[in-house]
Amino acid sequence: MPPRHHAPMADFIVFQCPQTGMNVQTHLERQPKLQGRSVEAFSCPACTRVHLIDLASGRPMTRER
Repeated sequence: MPPRHHAPMADFIVFQCPQTGMNVQTHLERQPKLQGRSVEAFSCPACTRVHLIDLASGRPMTRER
């Protein structure tokens, strides 16, 4: 039997909701740091708000960043 090749697992982003403090798993994959910022809007199931997630760091954007 030939060896099985496993595809690498996706590195899905888990972040802490700034409203509730709960850890939230997303369907977003972490991306390498690109020139400039790459962010994605994500509807948070913990607080029902939309957060902008930095795909390189996996952290929600704040007013300071």
